[in-house]
Amino acid sequence: MKHIIARGLIAAGLLATPSVPAVAQSIDIGPGGVRVDPRSPREREADEIHREERREEFREERHDAIRREERRREFDEDGPPPPPRDRY
Repeated sequence: MKHIIARGLIAAGLLATPSVPAVAQSIDIGPGGVRVDPRSPREREADEIHREERREEFREERHDAIRREERRREFDEDGPPPPPRDRY
């Protein structure tokens, strides 16, 4: 009788445990040491997409700043001298 009850409790415990999908990890070994990334492949891909978008935005902002500086220099060379600036 004890065996039947024990088996029933074990079976109930196994069925009551929520099933969690397995998630692959990324393990990188490099000059800086070992790095474990517990994120799912989907999360890693999304992060890479966001990182690339930020890089592109930075490049565009940098190009815009360079163009503004070039236009300012051209105006300064061709236009009147700038007015004196106060120290305050």
